Amino acid sequence: MTALKSFVLAFSMYSRIPMPHVRLEEKDMKYIFGFFPLVGAVIGALASGWLLLADRLGTGTITAVCAEIGILLLITGGIHTDGYMDTMDAVHSYGDRQKKLEILKDSHIGAFAVIMLLVYIMFEAAALAQIYETKNLKYIILTGFVFYLSRIASAAAAVNFKAAKSDGMLRLAASGADKRTVNVMLCFHFAVCMAGMAAVKPAAGAVLVFVQLAVFIYYRLWSYKSFGGVTGDLAGWFLCVSELCQIIVLAVMCL
Repeated sequence: MTALKSFVLAFSMYSRIPMPHVRLEEKDMKYIFGFFPLVGAVIGALASGWLLLADRLGTGTITAVCAEIGILLLITGGIHTDGYMDTMDAVHSYGDRQKKLEILKDSHIGAFAVIMLLVYIMFEAAALAQIYETKNLKYIILTGFVFYLSRIASAAAAVNFKAAKSDGMLRLAASGADKRTVNVMLCFHFAVCMAGMAAVKPAAGAVLVFVQLAVFIYYRLWSYKSFGGVTGDLAGWFLCVSELCQIIVLAVMCL
C-alpha cells in the first residue's frame, strides 16, 4: 500500500494528471522519487504524441509548437517553471547566499523571473520548431524521452544531494525517502530509458545522456557553491534547464 500511495502522490504532486485522493503521511513518501520518472514518461508520450498528431493533421509549425508548450505547462501545472522563475530572481539579485535563499521563499515575481521565462520559452519554441519541421519521426520520438531522462536525473539529485534548507517540500520528501530502494528504481528507469533511446536512434540517445550528465554535474557544483545545497525551487530550475538543453541539442542534430 505504501508503494501504491507513493505512486499516486508522485503524480499528484508533480503533475495535474487526475489521481485518487490519498492522505499524505511521511511513511508514504518513501518511494515518491522512484515513481517520479514515470510522470516524465507520461508527459513525454503526450508531448511526442501531440507533435506526431499535429504533423498528421498538417498543423502549422507555430500552432503545433505553441500548443506543445501549452500542453506541457497544463500537464505539470507549471510547478517546475515556478521554481525556475524563483531561481532566476534569486540568481540575478547578486546577493549573498542567505539573501538568495530568502528570495526563493518570496512568493512575488520579479522582473528577472519574467525576462528569463520569456528567454526560456523562445529558445524552447525555436528548438521544438526545428525538430517539428524536419518531420523526422525518430527525433520527434526522442523528444519524448527528454522528459523521462530529465526526471530520472532530477529524482537522483533530490535524493542524493544535500538540502540547502531544513524545511520545504523537497526536504520533506527527500528525508522520508528510502534512498537505497529509490536509487535502485532510478537505475532501472535509466536502463529502460537508455534501451528505448537506443532502439530509436543510438547515437542521438547517447548525446542526450551526455548532455544530461553535464547539466547534472553543473547543478551539483553550482547549487552547493551558490546556495549550500538544493531546494525545491532549484530542483525546478534544474529540470527546466535539463529539458531545454536536451531539446536544443536535438534541434541542432536535426540540422
